[in-house]
Amino acid sequence: MEVVIIAYLTQNEFEQLGFDDVENFEKLEKRAEVAINLFLGNFYSAVDFERDYEPRKQAVKLATAYQVAYLDASGIMTADDKQSVSSVSLGRTSVSYKNSSKTSLESARYNLSLDALNALKGAGFGYRGVGYDRY
Repeated sequence: MEVVIIAYLTQNEFEQLGFDDVENFEKLEKRAEVAINLFLGNFYSAVDFERDYEPRKQAVKLATAYQVAYLDASGIMTADDKQSVSSVSLGRTSVSYKNSSKTSLESARYNLSLDALNALKGAGFGYRGVGYDRY
């Protein structure tokens, strides 16, 4: 299966969403999209992002923006990095990854920020249950 990387977000859209300008936006955006594509199971390799349902597209754009900001602030670029770091301190902000909740484990598995994960789940992505048809 070929993995397709689709540009979900431009730097202009990132700033219009209210996020501060970041250095190396293109690099961070590509890294964010890799994490999001992994979480989505490469959904957009089979579905045209530009023709998708608008609220779902907006959720993916927002998740990408949150992920870019997270990568920029934390410096944690991969899931391996996140697993090996128990906490990060940036100025007055401290982040600890010792929480063992299901959401925390899921975000660590894909190196997604909690905000990105919430945006994607709010659009219906991430459902892992089994659908049963009853007659």
